[in-house]
This record gives sequence, structure tokens and C-alpha cells, in this order.
Amino acid sequence: MSGIIAIKQAEEKDLSVIEEILLEAVNNFGMWSEEQVSRERLAKDFSPDELYIAYINDIPAGCMALQDCAPFFWFEKTEKGESLFLRRLAVKRSAAGQNFSKHLLEYAVNKFREKNIKSLRLDCDANIEKLNNIYKSFGFILEKRETMKIGGKDYHISFYVYNIK
Repeated sequence: MSGIIAIKQAEEKDLSVIEEILLEAVNNFGMWSEEQVSRERLAKDFSPDELYIAYINDIPAGCMALQDCAPFFWFEKTEKGESLFLRRLAVKRSAAGQNFSKHLLEYAVNKFREKNIKSLRLDCDANIEKLNNIYKSFGFILEKRETMKIGGKDYHISFYVYNIK
């Protein structure tokens, strides 16, 4: 990948940038709904210190959230401080195909190592094979797949874990 890559913790003023990145993922992959990635919903679901923006040459190219508590539907309950949960990882199309998601994942792994956390966990759409392959190739282990009804709609979810080595 050419260019200087920087990943920075977001500030409240960055919510519109994160919303833009996530909306691109909604439009290209249908990963979330527009409501789930709106500035208002992001502000409700995440504190600014849980959100990160990745830049290539100072241009926003990706984002993610790292939380120390499980989403409500996570099948295995963990104690606070035991795991970090990776959520809303997205890469803009302009950075796709360049292993950019690997930089975000490496950053997340380094964050949980700094905090002496045992594991990094995530869930994703089980039907997006390319996405699942990215996580597997990075070293995440598929713990289970489950179909859940959320808002009357069936969602097929893969649950992954990455343990400290």
C-alpha cells in the first residue's frame, strides 16, 4: 500500500466522517442499515474514545470501534476487561484490495495487548464470504455461526475470537 497510514482515536466532531465511511459499506455490501450508521446512532452506541479513523495520506480511508463490553446479542458473556469487541470495521472502496483492513486489525490487536486483554472478538455477516475470509486469514477463529431474528428479520452471524499468542 502506498502512502502514509495513520490510525487515530476519533473525536465527537469526527462522527460525520465515520458515518460517511460506514454509509459506503451500507451501499456496497448492505452490512448495516443507514439508521445503524447515522451520526445520532453512532453517538448513542459508542463513546468517542471507542471509535477510530484510519487515514492514508491524511485522507479518511477506514474506521472501526473497539468496546470492552459485548453487544447485546453476543452469545458468550464475558467480564468487563476480559475481551475487546471489534465493531463497525469498514474500509472505503478507494482503499479496498490493498490489505488496508489488515492495518486496522493489527492496530486493534496492539490495543488489546497494551491493555492486557485476553481476546479480541467480533461478529459479522456470515453471508459475506470475503469478509469472513479476511478475519480467518488474520488468525481469528470461528467460534460459531448463528441465525438471529432482529427486528423481525433473520441475520446469519459469524462469531470470531482472536486470542493473544
